Amino acid sequence: QASLLKNDETKALAPASLQKELNNLLKFNPDIAEAHYLSYLNSLRVQDVFSSTHSLLHYFDRLILTGAESKSSGDEGSGRSLRYAALNLAALHCRFGHYQQAELALQEAIRIAQESNDHVCLQHCLSWLYILEQKMFDSCVLLEHSVNKSLHFGLP
Repeated sequence: QASLLKNDETKALAPASLQKELNNLLKFNPDIAEAHYLSYLNSLRVQDVFSSTHSLLHYFDRLILTGAESKSSGDEGSGRSLRYAALNLAALHCRFGHYQQAELALQEAIRIAQESNDHVCLQHCLSWLYILEQKMFDSCVLLEHSVNKSLHFGLP
């Protein structure tokens, strides 16, 4: 269902029936991080800011609690999850037009990524900072800097 929501939403279950299935699944096992992520995607589809924020935060909480993220990434685990949680929260707020909240979440993601020396996360933050700046102001300098840094680190 997550793949369908990302690639071809028309083939996915209807939002209400998908959420009903997810609620049943989460009732029996609330620690399934992937179910919270799917709920997040489903909530985005219907533009439900409260449910999408709730599901996103639960997804990263479960990811950190289960330790699944650190097993797969080889990184320092919860620190990586925290910076990407802040980055995703910034993207979520930006999508819903909450630019001040997006800026605060982005500042937090940048701070954590700088402490961890995570250049990839910083480049993602810079990209979102550019998007946020475009929504609030008009700036080309940030885009040029982002493209140059992305080329330097071999990022698309």
